[in-house]
Amino acid sequence: MNIAETSMVLAKIQAYDNRNVDDSSVVAWQEVLEPHTVKDALKAVSDYFRVNSAWIMPSHIVERVRDMEEARVYEFKNGYHLNRADEERGDWSGQMKTLGRAVRTGALTAAAYDEYQDSEKPLDAFIERKELDQ
Repeated sequence: MNIAETSMVLAKIQAYDNRNVDDSSVVAWQEVLEPHTVKDALKAVSDYFRVNSAWIMPSHIVERVRDMEEARVYEFKNGYHLNRADEERGDWSGQMKTLGRAVRTGALTAAAYDEYQDSEKPLDAFIERKELDQ
């Protein structure tokens, strides 16, 4: 998540609890939310305020986003591994990190995983193609 996306998250929060948002609060929240997607963070805000009226903190969002990510990983009942194109690229460790992030963020769904495995495209090209197809 970039700084502009973090501002969007704080704007949504402000709409619920009327807090004052300034540049320093955006930067502080950015430090915590940066590893996550704006889509997940915005959903986490909605989910939080659906059942809570207390002041929301970054940890509340991170906790909910991690739950979403764990649920996505759980959909891969037999785990996940690189396809042949990614294995041949080298940097197995880096490629596995990228694959894990794609799974956690939902960029690669369990439904699309078999298609990825059958493709001759590396993960980044496969995901880009799927996004273009949508």
